[in-house]
Amino acid sequence: MALQPLDLWLAHRTGLDAPPSRRRLDAWLLDRLRETVDHAQCASPFYARHLADAKSRDIATFQDFSRLPTIGPEHLRDAPEGLLCVSRDEIARVVTLRTSGTTGPAKRVFHTAEDMEATVDYFAWGMAGIAAPGDTALILMPDERPGGVARLLTQALARSGVNAAVHGVMENADAALDQCLEAEARCVVGSPAHLNLLARAGERRGLPRGRVRSVLLCWDMIPEAVVRNCTRIFGCRTFRHWGMIETGLGGAVECTPGSGLHLRETDVFLEIIDPATGQILPDGEYGEMVVTTPLRRGMPLIRYRTGDMGRILPGRCACPSPLRRLDPLIWRGTDSVDLGGRTLTLRELGQCLYALPELDDFAAGFGQGVLRILACGGRGLREAVNGALASLPAVARGLCSGALALDIQTRKHGAPAIPGLDKRRITILGGNDQ
Repeated sequence: MALQPLDLWLAHRTGLDAPPSRRRLDAWLLDRLRETVDHAQCASPFYARHLADAKSRDIATFQDFSRLPTIGPEHLRDAPEGLLCVSRDEIARVVTLRTSGTTGPAKRVFHTAEDMEATVDYFAWGMAGIAAPGDTALILMPDERPGGVARLLTQALARSGVNAAVHGVMENADAALDQCLEAEARCVVGSPAHLNLLARAGERRGLPRGRVRSVLLCWDMIPEAVVRNCTRIFGCRTFRHWGMIETGLGGAVECTPGSGLHLRETDVFLEIIDPATGQILPDGEYGEMVVTTPLRRGMPLIRYRTGDMGRILPGRCACPSPLRRLDPLIWRGTDSVDLGGRTLTLRELGQCLYALPELDDFAAGFGQGVLRILACGGRGLREAVNGALASLPAVARGLCSGALALDIQTRKHGAPAIPGLDKRRITILGGNDQ
C-alpha cells in the first residue's frame, strides 16, 4: 500500500529521509521527551519546582516518563504564565478557554508563531487525504481572529491547492447549505452538531448523493450516529479528528483505511491512565487521556490530564503507518449526571437522539429531578424524542420510580440548539431554570 500523507509528514517532522519504523520513532520520542523535561526545568520556575525530583538521564523508557507528576486544567487557570518557557514577546497568540456554565478563572493557553506554523503544517498533510487539489472545502468554524482555527486551516488548504470557503460558526443550516452549493464545495469541515444540521438540511432539499465527497468531523465529541447520518445523506466518506486547544488543535485524524485516528505523535505524546489511580493502562483499555507536547518550546505541557476518555487501539493499522491509533470513541469523563442511582452520559444521549430521523440537533440539561431536552427538527419530534429517551436504562428507571420527569421542548428546523461553538454537555439546571 502507498504511503499515507501523514507518513510523509512524519518523515518531514522528524527530519528523517523516510517514515521511521515504530522502534525508531519510539527512540526519537524518548529523546524529545527528555529534552522537553530539561527545557522546562531550566526555563520555567513552575516546572523547576514541579519536576524537582526528575532527572532526564533517568528517563530510559516510557514507563520511566510515566512516573513524572501530572498537571491539570487548574494549572492553566490559576497561574498559566508559570508554565511559560519563553518571554511574553515570543508569544504570538493567547487563547482563553472558559468552560460553559462555570465561573472563576478561564484556562489560558499560550502559542508561539512556531507552534501555529506546526499546526498549519500538520493540517496541510492531514487534509491531503481528505480533500483533493482544486476542490473547495466549506469551513464551518470561527474566523474572527488571526490564528483562529479557520484561518490556520485556510492556510493549510492553500498549501495543498484546496480552496477554502469560510462560513464561520453556523447559525442557520439552510444558509450554510446555500453557500456549500454556491461554492460547489466537495468537502465540509465542522463540528458534529453542525454537520448533522447541514446533512438534514441537504436531505430535505434533495441534495444529490456524492455532491459532497468528504466530511471532517472535529471540535467536539463525535457520536457514531452523526457519522452514519453524514455518510448516508451526503453519500461521502466521513473522517474524524480529535484535538484540543491545549495540544495546538491538531491531535489525531482518521486515515484513509478508516481503522482509527492516527496520532500526531511528534507533537502530542499520549498516555492512557486509570483516572482513579493514575496507573498507565495497556493498549486496548479505556482511560483518561494524558498528553505531553514534545516539540513545544513556548508553553510545553508535561503529562497534562485532559479529562477526555479514550484508548489506544492495539496492533498495526491496515495502512503501513507506524503512528499509533486512537479509537474514535472519545468522550469527556465529566459529561454525565446521576438520575437517582443510574448514570446518564452525554455519549448515550448523542447516540440515541442523533439517530432519530426527525431530529436535527438537541441540547440537554438536568436539575431537581427534571431532564430537559431542547430538540430541533420536524414533525413528530416530541413523540420520537420521548420514545428514544424512555429506551435508555437510566431514564427508564427514573421514570418508573417517579424520581425523574422529562421536559421536552421543540423547535423547528434551522438553527443549532446551542448558539456558537461551545462544546456540548449536559447543563446542570438551577431552581430558576425550571
